[in-house]
Amino acid sequence: MESQISVVAQAVIYSCIAFSIVFVVLGGLTLVIFAMRIVTGSAAPKASPSPAVGVAQPQPAQPAKAPDVKAQHVAAITAAILTSTQGKVKIVNITPVPQQRTFSSETTQIWRTVAVIEASARRFTPSWRQQASC
Repeated sequence: MESQISVVAQAVIYSCIAFSIVFVVLGGLTLVIFAMRIVTGSAAPKASPSPAVGVAQPQPAQPAKAPDVKAQHVAAITAAILTSTQGKVKIVNITPVPQQRTFSSETTQIWRTVAVIEASARRFTPSWRQQASC
């Protein structure tokens, strides 16, 4: 009976030691994370404050009037930008590109070469590593 009590006492001691080691390591990792924030100069994300009553809200940016730009396209692009940046940016103005961008023949040749290499690489991968395409 006495040996069982000593075994239980040892188990409790070892458990306390193990838990203290775990919490010391977690505390050290927390300190490393905070130190990295200080070194890099980035701050923790802050929740946007709720607007005060009676304060005028900024008006959303109005798209420039162009014959080929639809309001739905502008809204979709704006929503995508805000979603990808998690609302950290403010879109002030949206204007269409003044002229159509053209690609050089060299750029087109590079894209074509990359497409051929990618297609052939998919053919030579083992069947167990190929991803199913829809």
